[in-house]
Amino acid sequence: MLTGALLGLMRQLGLDIITLTEELDETEFFSSRLTRAQTLQLLASMAKTAADIPAQVQARMPQIDWGAWAELPDKLARPAQHPFQIWVAIKELTPMTVQHLNDYKRTQPKLFSLAP
Repeated sequence: MLTGALLGLMRQLGLDIITLTEELDETEFFSSRLTRAQTLQLLASMAKTAADIPAQVQARMPQIDWGAWAELPDKLARPAQHPFQIWVAIKELTPMTVQHLNDYKRTQPKLFSLAP
C-alpha cells in the first residue's frame, strides 16, 4: 500500500514539474525566480520519494533511472553549480520517469495498488 502511494506521488510530482516548465526554455527557466524555486522544490520531493521506494520495487522497474534520482539531491543543494544537470532532470529525466511509471502501472498494476 505504501509503495503504491509513493509511486503515485512520484508520478504526480513529475506531472507538476512538466506542467510548470513545459513552455519554458532553459534561459527563461533560470531567469524565473518563482518557477525555478517551485520546480527545484518539486524535484527535491520527487528525488526523496524515489529514494523511499524499496529496492525490490526499484528492481522491478529497471527502465527508471534510479541512480540519477539518487544523485539529484547533491546537485539541487548547489543549483548554480549544476544548471545543466538540473535542466536535464527537468526536461529528460522527469518526463521519462513519468512515462515509465505510466507503462509500469499498466503492466504491474499491483505495485500501484492502494489496497492492503
